[in-house]
Amino acid sequence: MTVLAKRFLTVMVLVVAAIGGALLIEVLLSLQAGWTFGHSQQGHVVGWVGFALILSVFAYPLKKRFDRKWPKNWFRFHQMAGIVGPMLILIHAGPHFHALVPLFALLAMGIVVLSGVIGSAVHRKALQLLKDERKELLNRGLSPEDVEERLYDLASSEETFRIWQIIHSPMLMMFLSLVLAHVIGALYFGGL
Repeated sequence: MTVLAKRFLTVMVLVVAAIGGALLIEVLLSLQAGWTFGHSQQGHVVGWVGFALILSVFAYPLKKRFDRKWPKNWFRFHQMAGIVGPMLILIHAGPHFHALVPLFALLAMGIVVLSGVIGSAVHRKALQLLKDERKELLNRGLSPEDVEERLYDLASSEETFRIWQIIHSPMLMMFLSLVLAHVIGALYFGGL
């Protein structure tokens, strides 16, 4: 089995375990509460916290857009919030698929998370290519400032990343639109 196949299998097992764990937590909380956890006050809080974490992922692209330094820790936070936030949303939603808008929001969120995991693999490969290019440019005798400038330009023009963004960004916007519709509908029909 190749390294890529092992990583893919590991990621898929972790994804299935995380989804199963989140659904199990929701079911246990629902059994304890005596009714659907997502409709309880605590369930709403879990949903809002998950949504806040999902919104916090925008800190990384904003930081990256306005600062030429590569914000490594911000990227890690982006990844962590992009996993923990959806897990909290899944605990909020549980295995109750009785309304279309939340169901479509959940599916869109799943696609965003999956494309984020794929984007992480693309990012890792791009970092390896940049590391190799940095070594080559330094061996040619370029100054560290010139090397960083060239690497920044190279990273900005990375085509694989652009193709990945064509999927990730619009699905994220669709997810946010569906969440807005879900929240408005939930407040209108059920209140807080």
